[in-house]
Amino acid sequence: MEKRSSRVFLLGACLAVMVAVPGCDMIRGYMEANERAKEWDGPVKEITYEKLEKDGKVFDIEMHSRIDAPIDQVWTALKQPERLAEVSDQYKKSLLLAETGNSKDLEIHVLALGNMQQFKMRLTFDDANKTVKLETLASTLADIEGTYQLESSPDGSKTMYIYKATQTDKVVLPISTDVQRSALKESFVNQVNALKSQVGAAG
Repeated sequence: MEKRSSRVFLLGACLAVMVAVPGCDMIRGYMEANERAKEWDGPVKEITYEKLEKDGKVFDIEMHSRIDAPIDQVWTALKQPERLAEVSDQYKKSLLLAETGNSKDLEIHVLALGNMQQFKMRLTFDDANKTVKLETLASTLADIEGTYQLESSPDGSKTMYIYKATQTDKVVLPISTDVQRSALKESFVNQVNALKSQVGAAG
């Protein structure tokens, strides 16, 4: 009861000043994130394997998902990250900033647990190995370095989508590690569903 009362007090304080203080938006955002995180507790059907371990500021991330489409189709979709906002309601912006050789720089605005996250990323594509290297160019919350990798099923009809990364907090967030895990899972599933939409695979 005490915890609930303090949350109501914080929200009430923000409303009392008509959201004149930017921090009030942040408080409401953190409260919404905590509520939405519950939807991602436990196993998620789209995630066939997950490792989300945190040591200090650094997350060690690995998640897998199966996409019911041949690897070449999924690779073609993966090489068009600028289309994310077209195929997913969670992505509000996926602007191609630059393209050089086999690399693309993008500005991404995406919802995670009801909160907008904005960052700039560089994706470098390895056609031979069906692997994408990703790195953060600009973000206020975290730096990410990792890979997306595709592996074909033996019969060639399905593709395993594998995400491996390290994510380092740039600021101290007033949310629990479990809430951060939920945000990571939601973001991964949003990527998977966007790819499925592009290749016409069932959700």
